[in-house]
Parts: sequence; C-alpha cells; structure tokens
Amino acid sequence: MDRYRVELHELLGFVERLQAFESRAEQICESADNLVNQLDGNWSGTAAGAHQAEHDEWIAAAAEMREAATQLRRAADTAHRNYSELIEINTAMWP
Repeated sequence: MDRYRVELHELLGFVERLQAFESRAEQICESADNLVNQLDGNWSGTAAGAHQAEHDEWIAAAAEMREAATQLRRAADTAHRNYSELIEINTAMWP
C-alpha cells in the first residue's frame, strides 16, 4: 500500500476557497439574471427570444456548476473532519 499525506490546513483552505467561489458565482448569476430581466421590458423579437434562450441555458449550466462545486466542497469538508477526528483518536491512543 502506498503512503499518502493529507495537509489538513490545505484541505481546509480548499474548502474555504470553494465556499467563496460558490458565493461569488451566485452573485454573478443573480446580477446577470437581473440585467437580462431588465432587457425583457425594452427588447422584443427574434433576437430577444434567442438571447433569452441562451441566457436560460447559461443559468442552468451555472446552477449545475455551482451544485457540483457544492458537492465537492461537502466531500472535502467531510474528509477534513474525518482526518481531523482520526488524528485525535490516534493521538489519544499513544501517551
């Protein structure tokens, strides 16, 4: 079995960066959605419909990306907790 090492502070930093990414991505999506909604009242026709369809596709893809980032963050957070608990248990076993 190969040895490996987990740097807990780096893993925690990764979790924190993912959280920041999720928050920023949500802000950007909300801002883009608000701008497109403002256009709806002033723009009509084929181009407006095509733009709305592309925007809807972009919003759906962005939501999928944020969900994947959330799942990755949760997995990394769980790994951090598990490794931290394992260190505590192993340390307690050896005086």
